[in-house]
Amino acid sequence: MKMRHAWMALALWLLLGVAHAQAAAPVASLDRTHVGNGETVTLNIEVGEDNVDNPDLSPLSADFVVLGTSTNHTLSIVNGKREAHTILGVALRPKHEGQLTVPALAIGGHTTQPLQLQVDAASSAPADAANRPVVLEGKVEPGQGYIGQQFDYTLRLYFAVNLADGQLGDPSAEGAEIRRIGSDANYQTVRGGRRFNVVERHYAIIPQHPGPLVVQPPTFQGTAVDPTDVNSFFGAGEPVNAVAQPARIDVRARPQGATDGAWLPARELKLALDGFPADGRARVGQPITLTMRLDAVGLPFEALPALSLPKIDGADVYPDKAVTGSSTSGPWITGRRQQGFAVVPTHEGTLHIPETTLHWWNVATDKAETATLPARDLTVGPGSGAATPTPPAIAAHAAAGTPAPAASAAGSDVARVPVVAGVPWHWIAAGLGALWLLTLLAWAGWARRRRQAAPPMPAAGTPGAPPVRAGPAREQFLKAAASGDLAATERALLAWARAGRPAVRTLGELAAALQPGRQRDAIAALQRARFGEGVPDTTAWRDAFANGFEWAASGKPPGEGGLPPLYPR
Repeated sequence: MKMRHAWMALALWLLLGVAHAQAAAPVASLDRTHVGNGETVTLNIEVGEDNVDNPDLSPLSADFVVLGTSTNHTLSIVNGKREAHTILGVALRPKHEGQLTVPALAIGGHTTQPLQLQVDAASSAPADAANRPVVLEGKVEPGQGYIGQQFDYTLRLYFAVNLADGQLGDPSAEGAEIRRIGSDANYQTVRGGRRFNVVERHYAIIPQHPGPLVVQPPTFQGTAVDPTDVNSFFGAGEPVNAVAQPARIDVRARPQGATDGAWLPARELKLALDGFPADGRARVGQPITLTMRLDAVGLPFEALPALSLPKIDGADVYPDKAVTGSSTSGPWITGRRQQGFAVVPTHEGTLHIPETTLHWWNVATDKAETATLPARDLTVGPGSGAATPTPPAIAAHAAAGTPAPAASAAGSDVARVPVVAGVPWHWIAAGLGALWLLTLLAWAGWARRRRQAAPPMPAAGTPGAPPVRAGPAREQFLKAAASGDLAATERALLAWARAGRPAVRTLGELAAALQPGRQRDAIAALQRARFGEGVPDTTAWRDAFANGFEWAASGKPPGEGGLPPLYPR
């Protein structure tokens, strides 16, 4: 029966894995949605697999010229889960102006979504800009917004010469956080009848204070070379430089229409809660793993609030460790926060999970919006056996997805024994007592056989004991002390002492027969080290007994003493 359940669980896991793989459809995006006629644009197709087939690019030939393709593979492991991503890049050049549609493409049994691209007429840049070999331009979008909102700063370097080297810095803005987004885009465009190579770079600017914000542009410094000039091969190039104009942003404070709580100025926000049983049923003591996920376009994950469930009557809730991260979609940051919860029902009946709301500000529409998770009701039935709440440790393992159910399964089997088999509890107690008694008898027999198998060694000085000489016994003690073997050191010391005092049997008797001083202290240190209460000091032991034993001048021999008289005269 257990093997059958194991196979059913494995089959269900495989089906879920197949369903998850089928749901991971490719996502298409453009590095720019607004270009000029003659410029190039890159179509990026992201899939969640490391081995994919090449898409069919023939639908693009109606409005675009395919200039080339590239492939970028990434692999990451989050909480032990392997995530593979492949980005296919397709360089396109529009054939004409207007509002063009990048058609859907078939790849790996899936279809991408169509995209819109605005193609304007050729750039009408000033003549002086078109005549310069290198031009640097910076532009920020939108021109105004709110504190904490992401602004896109686009930096474009135009050059119509061959560059041997160049250095392009980053913009700066006092009172704002600046992050570089994605990788550089490379394409060509025509300005004033002259063709330029373009390097485009995006930055995310997040203001920290309201008021006017000035973005200081970087500068470019490089060396232009002429391929037809022989001297250019010896470093005789012409230095070129360019600087862009500063950009200004009008940053507004948090609007009065925003609700209290976390301030979330985003372009798009999604809140989801998954993991509910398909049949809407649960059992007492069995955890339900719910996963809440928050995705916000235009906000990094650091700006997202911690996720939590409202108070649930009739259940214990144990949160798991949060999973966070940020990705990019074109020029915009997408922050993600994911939180798992183990919900353990504590009694039968209807388990009501209240509604969850999150207020945010839509910067695209400049309006307050609310993300809502509707309330859910689950029917809770009796647990397996005794309705005992699941301990927090088991619930935490269930939330984390670790293989802790073995312990909970064992507990369920024990709980079912009195109900299924109908055995009274006192018979179970009697059986456990009998097992305990059998264990005790087995241990006693083993100890008796061990004593019989190893007869005691006759003590020195007793009939049948081998004679012990002081010289060899002393050398054996010094050797044992140098080795650090505490048991051997104790045996060698006693054997040496018995050469002169045969009645000495233990370290306590030896210490009593010695004068007060360092030898008694050395014996006490040896006893403490033997029982793990001190640090072995073999050098001190050897030095203490280097000149032999310091026997007490008076007193009865060990073993002949007794208690003092109760009424001394």
